[in-house]
Amino acid sequence: MTQTTELVIVNGRVFDGKVRTDHTAVAISDGRIVRVGSDDLVLALRGAGTRVVDAAGGAIHPGFVDAHAHAVFAGVERLSIDLTPAASVDETLDLIRAGAARTSAEWITGGGWSHELFPAPTRQQLDAIVPDRPVALSDAGHHTLWVNSRALELAGIDRLTPQPHNGHIHVDEHGDPTGYLNETAAELVGRVVPPSTDDEMYAGLLNAQDYLWSIGVTGWHEAILGEYNGKADGTPAYLRAIADGTLPSEASGALWVAPGLRVDEVPALVERFVDLRERNAAAGFATSTAKAMIDGVPHGETAALLEPYCTHADDGFAGELHFEEDAIRAFVGALDAAGFALHLHIMGDRGIRVALDAIEQARATNGHGPRHHIAHLSMVQPDDARRFGPLGVTANIQGLWAAPDPYVVSMIGEERMLGGYPFRTMVDGGAELAMGSDWPVSPADPWLAIHVVVNRWAPLPPGVEVPPLPAGAMPPTLDAEHQSLSLQQAFAAYTSGSSSLVLGRAGRIRVGERADLAVATADPFDLPVGELASVQTAVTVVGGGVVFER
Repeated sequence: MTQTTELVIVNGRVFDGKVRTDHTAVAISDGRIVRVGSDDLVLALRGAGTRVVDAAGGAIHPGFVDAHAHAVFAGVERLSIDLTPAASVDETLDLIRAGAARTSAEWITGGGWSHELFPAPTRQQLDAIVPDRPVALSDAGHHTLWVNSRALELAGIDRLTPQPHNGHIHVDEHGDPTGYLNETAAELVGRVVPPSTDDEMYAGLLNAQDYLWSIGVTGWHEAILGEYNGKADGTPAYLRAIADGTLPSEASGALWVAPGLRVDEVPALVERFVDLRERNAAAGFATSTAKAMIDGVPHGETAALLEPYCTHADDGFAGELHFEEDAIRAFVGALDAAGFALHLHIMGDRGIRVALDAIEQARATNGHGPRHHIAHLSMVQPDDARRFGPLGVTANIQGLWAAPDPYVVSMIGEERMLGGYPFRTMVDGGAELAMGSDWPVSPADPWLAIHVVVNRWAPLPPGVEVPPLPAGAMPPTLDAEHQSLSLQQAFAAYTSGSSSLVLGRAGRIRVGERADLAVATADPFDLPVGELASVQTAVTVVGGGVVFER
């Protein structure tokens, strides 16, 4: 009996998750890939009810897997006041004004404003738009809040409020709060903001899923599960969507280790996480990862550095860890022994070194364990970059951040900025790679991130060329050896690399694999590398069904 198939994709070029192949077509049946080969070979399985998709010469590839996303938060933000599209101060303020006008909610919330546009936002700017209701808006990095006077009043923040540990309340020349709050200072307001309801979180998850499909993302890792900075735990939204069948995409999640955890609190944390892991697994949701922010971000001068910030040459301030070093060693070792992969947010080179030391100690004590991963990697000393491979630590790359950032250079200096994101050194040292966006902190489109990882400069508008470097200047990379990845390496990291890390499956286009794949509008291997950002997703397939078409 001749086998027939429900879906075939032809006239493309297959990237199988590792390499670009000579195959041009894929056949899918019962949610699985049943044949990969030439158009004629695959079309031989076509039956009367088979749907044929013409890839029109574009790449047929495994669906992207975002190894570091905040999908629920992003969806909720998209359904509230989303400031990420704003390209100017006036556009940002207009979006806030329009968002406030269309809701009668007690609190006006949202996020995505840019530090480049608002290096020092003030409460007065928001008071002029919304004087009578509290406003709390996260920055694009979600480590900072911009609030109005009413929000400060409700949170009890005034000139007498002490500066919190690992945070900063910005004040004016009179000592009054400006409405600009970093890290733990933001939590002073976050704790009085009404959390999103279960229905809002569920709607946000489904909204996020729809958007991710439009950019070829078929699976992801929810990077924080638990109450965080005034935001509700997204776990119930996932369990509800899995139970009612509205989440056909595969997702996993990381249980949140809140900053400040003490050594004596570690055993209870591990016991609670083991219980959550078992209960979530019984419901079909994998949460065998623990997430911790070892430090903050350079933009807020909260990343932990080995040398002082340029803006603190006089007092030697170099940022702080979010935990005591003995607590980091304790929870890394205990969670490793309990079978949890560590997913660590780290931006500063001191944070990287402390975390790698803790993982090295855990390996020495516990033996071979789960596959830990470190995200962001903005400052890594060369010797530490070469430790990732031997320690079995995966580099969880947020590629868009690897372009030079003029805002950050004023804080950390050109040498440290240009020495950041040393992906090539990590790969040469044997490190495995995964990629994620940190959405909504930065855009979720994988092709934008791949462009930056390959080129080490941000995508420019059509017709604009990269400006020439001054005579004798070094390119925006670590050194002459260059820190960019090849297109093949970046493409693999965002597909099979991420899939194997956070979903536990190969993420390949081959017979027998789950049919999560996408069709690109072009074959990126046929394009100049400077045009990679122009690639879009034409078709997305999840579990064998077409869920998006451009």
